[in-house]
Amino acid sequence: MLDPQSSWPFERPEQLTDALREQGATPEERAELLPTLRRLSEWQAPQPSPADTRHLLARLTSALPALSPVRQAIREQKLRQRTSIAFLLAMARTQVSLFGLGFWLVSALITLIGAGVVLSKVVSDQDVVLRASGPLLAYLGTIAAFRGRDARVLELELVCLPSPPQLAIARLVIVLGYDVGLGLALSLVLWAGGTEQVLALTLSWLMPLLLVAGLALLLSLRLSIQTAASLAYGIWLAILAITTTSHLQALLLAPAREMLLGCIGLTGLAIALLRMHTAMHRLLPHS
Repeated sequence: MLDPQSSWPFERPEQLTDALREQGATPEERAELLPTLRRLSEWQAPQPSPADTRHLLARLTSALPALSPVRQAIREQKLRQRTSIAFLLAMARTQVSLFGLGFWLVSALITLIGAGVVLSKVVSDQDVVLRASGPLLAYLGTIAAFRGRDARVLELELVCLPSPPQLAIARLVIVLGYDVGLGLALSLVLWAGGTEQVLALTLSWLMPLLLVAGLALLLSLRLSIQTAASLAYGIWLAILAITTTSHLQALLLAPAREMLLGCIGLTGLAIALLRMHTAMHRLLPHS
């Protein structure tokens, strides 16, 4: 066996012979190669000067392509995929499994209860029921979609290929898409039940939902997602209680102003997504 403490070139002929034997050389080949290898130990490699190194790098650089066409084509294809609607929808499909069965059932149950209360006319002010139950779906959806931060798995989510805004958009597509679908189902149920002003009732359910979702995501840049969602929903309930017990309901919660609330919520979602990159260092846990 070779001496592990010896250096190359080998100091003794026995070491060279052992090295050739380990490489599978026959006795004839070892006898032929041994003098050549011993000559190598006497050869002194010339030391290149800085000028020689620069000359070699210049020759090699000129032989290399300035930009790989293959890599450029792959990079452009990935950029097109990441900015396409199909890519976001495909990513949203992969994120569906993160939402448990309880989220789907509880959201549907809240919508069903709201429709039942409106159809049965148990409460005289039907708008209040929908304005309180719609944002509750945004509260549940926000917590379910972004619970990874509080579960201390945000670092694992960031390892994924999509960027944090892309992940957020994909999950918002799931949550808001499901909530809008429930809103459409609510409209059909109210229409089939002969309820008047179905569109106004649907807006009173959907617009506050968007407002609470946007406010919750915006506050989550500074607070935990549980605190942000609870605070957003609590603020809306306080506003709803004040307007209901005063004479401001007709002024502040008119259909046109409710549309404005929905636009404010969508604006909050857009601002939160744009600022997510710069706020990411605050979202990661600190040791």
